[in-house]
Amino acid sequence: MSWNLGSKPSRRAVMGAGLAAAGIAAAPSILRAQATDQVRFSLEFRIYGANSPMFLAAENGIFRDQRLEMALDGSSGSGETVTRVASGTHDFGYADLATVAEFSARNPGAAPKVLMTVFDRFPAVILSLKRKPIKSLQDLVGAKIGTGTSDAGSKIFPALMALNKLDPASINRVTVDVKLRDTLLIKGDVDGVIAFDYTAIFNLIEAGLKLEDINLFYFSDYGFDFWGNSLVASQSIIQKNPDLVRRVAIASSRAMVAGAKDRDAAIAAVTKRDRLLDAKTERQRLDWVYDRLILTESVKKNGMGYVDPERMSRGLNLLAQGFQLSPAPTMATLFDDRFLPPLSDRKFA
Repeated sequence: MSWNLGSKPSRRAVMGAGLAAAGIAAAPSILRAQATDQVRFSLEFRIYGANSPMFLAAENGIFRDQRLEMALDGSSGSGETVTRVASGTHDFGYADLATVAEFSARNPGAAPKVLMTVFDRFPAVILSLKRKPIKSLQDLVGAKIGTGTSDAGSKIFPALMALNKLDPASINRVTVDVKLRDTLLIKGDVDGVIAFDYTAIFNLIEAGLKLEDINLFYFSDYGFDFWGNSLVASQSIIQKNPDLVRRVAIASSRAMVAGAKDRDAAIAAVTKRDRLLDAKTERQRLDWVYDRLILTESVKKNGMGYVDPERMSRGLNLLAQGFQLSPAPTMATLFDDRFLPPLSDRKFA
């Protein structure tokens, strides 16, 4: 619009210009308010170095670019995350794939759907100390093993025993809160604990032990070669808002890639959230997660979230046997692959 400076503008022209200016100023804020989604996201465990890439994404604009405002909540373990997402208190979360599979087989109508695998290696171990190591299945007989209540490793342990024809009655399981589990091991009240390696190892190191003091007995070495933490979403949010699901999947994938590239920044972000965390220990934990559990040869070649159908079928069949699930869960019942982000968002440089 142009005005002749020598003449008085009409009332209509002034009003039109004012409305246009108001529209220009207001439209972006209105669009932002409409476009930003509030998301409650349940983490696979407490807030610490292993999930620090999500806090990095909250700081560096990855979530903002996908029009997301993410509330990242810690949990007691994958079991709690699955329950939260299934019940609707949280629409998304990270949870162990085997825990999701068991829940799905028993609660098909409510179970979360897997959007993308994140850990390419199953991290569950029986952790003991070198002073009295558990190195074989036979060493488990008569041993006192500390287990949590809702963590994935403890839930899957019966399946591991069944797969290896080990009598559950031959093992003395001591069920405790996961926060007390490692203390029992240090004090010698149990011979070993069931845990995820990246969780328990660095808790023990922080308590004064050294890595060389610790012995690891991996579930994956005894028949359970499976994936670990995975991105899940509720069936309800998938039906109601598939565009939101797509954006959360992309943001989560980009968060993990960004965390791998700048691990110090990821740790800085999570220690801002919880200032009681020890940055050095959490950086070691994050390195372990990436270098041993995520960046496998398969992921380096195919990107995060790649699933080999034969390996999946083998793992699900073993799960079905161990948990006595009928019918056995399948990829079709567990996964919704429509939301797997493009390879460019899942590929690590």
